[in-house]
Amino acid sequence: MSFKSLLFVALLAPATLLGQTDIYVRGSGKLFPIALPRLCTMAGDPQVARDIPEIVSRDLDLSGYFEVLNPNSFIEAPGKCTAPDATAFTDWTVIGAEGLVRGEIVAEPSGIRVKMYLLDVQRQKVVLGKEYVGDYSQVSKIAHRWANEVMKFFTGESGVFGTQIAYSSRVGRFKELFVMDMDGSNVRQLTNEKALALSAAWDPSGSRLLYTSYRNRQPDLFEVDVFSRATRQVTKNSALEVSPKYRKDGRSILASVSQGGDSDIVLLDNGGRLVQKLTRSNGVIDVSPSYSPDESQIIFTSNRAGNPQIYVMGADGGGAHRVSFVNSNYCTDPRWSPKGDKIVFVCRADAGFNLFIANPDGSSPMQLTSSGDNEDPDWSPDGRYLVFATTFWSRGTFHLALMRADGSGMKELTKSRGGDFEPSWGPLIP
Repeated sequence: MSFKSLLFVALLAPATLLGQTDIYVRGSGKLFPIALPRLCTMAGDPQVARDIPEIVSRDLDLSGYFEVLNPNSFIEAPGKCTAPDATAFTDWTVIGAEGLVRGEIVAEPSGIRVKMYLLDVQRQKVVLGKEYVGDYSQVSKIAHRWANEVMKFFTGESGVFGTQIAYSSRVGRFKELFVMDMDGSNVRQLTNEKALALSAAWDPSGSRLLYTSYRNRQPDLFEVDVFSRATRQVTKNSALEVSPKYRKDGRSILASVSQGGDSDIVLLDNGGRLVQKLTRSNGVIDVSPSYSPDESQIIFTSNRAGNPQIYVMGADGGGAHRVSFVNSNYCTDPRWSPKGDKIVFVCRADAGFNLFIANPDGSSPMQLTSSGDNEDPDWSPDGRYLVFATTFWSRGTFHLALMRADGSGMKELTKSRGGDFEPSWGPLIP
């Protein structure tokens, strides 16, 4: 855990349960109508009363489970201060709300105290309550934590709001690394190398990114600290190292290394030294490796049978077998779901490149996209969502998009003029 994480835990106390909760799972795929009015401000900066419901609204809308009602339809005066159990529920039933989020903000000597409540409008009762203490710089973290609690109440699983996505974006004729919140907000540029910074991958702590850089006019692996932006060179040789991935121990690296006509999957230590060569290509191209959640298997792309297809092998390199069985002669960019139950990959289909999902053995494949080019998929930490690069909204220019793992609820996250590529979804930090 990083120093910043420790500081956050110390300042933002764990949420306190104010009321007994039930798990409420809504069926039939219908969106749950929920209202998020401005919070009550007992004392402190009134802007926080606007910011928190706006952030939570974006999170819940992005989730694909909720219909977030337009504040212009609300009857109740904004920021009304009343006890949750004294709510005028008819003001909310008349606009179709079934859920209601209320809250109050109180100034503290060291920051703010925020009390948040979820109300069941039809049952006219408080069903969930949490209390947070922090400083004003942590307002977005408070909002994301509350949104995760609302998701857990409705689905039985906490959300991944507050996680970050790293990606490459074109800046002039170069590509630099950027990081943003999962909803596309709070974009920060991490590198300014005036070169090509590619294929970012998070370490398990969420504090470092491993990536390939041409900053020294040859491709090497580098590591950048997400908070300080300090970089460290990991490899220094003439080989091309791409698609790096940390193992769960954070001390070893899975990567593809190309030299001459060969491209092999290897395991490196954190200093860039070769630990094990997992494939011996002999002129074959083996790239884009990714571990299964338990790290017992590796999924990768290989042209060993002619055209590129998706293969799975043991973590020691043995038992490689093909798992892409769709009507396409070109498949690449595989990733294993954090839940272990699905794989996602890209295949040429429908006059473009599109995303497919299948069981880990390749059975029951399903095409998720069908318009434009769609590449570089990565999973959310909970396996519910995919982030990827797509030309769906802008032909010829890639932007990042998010959708649920069943292909529904696609939303555009970035709109940079030069294009955005290779997203990598960071871990959920408790």
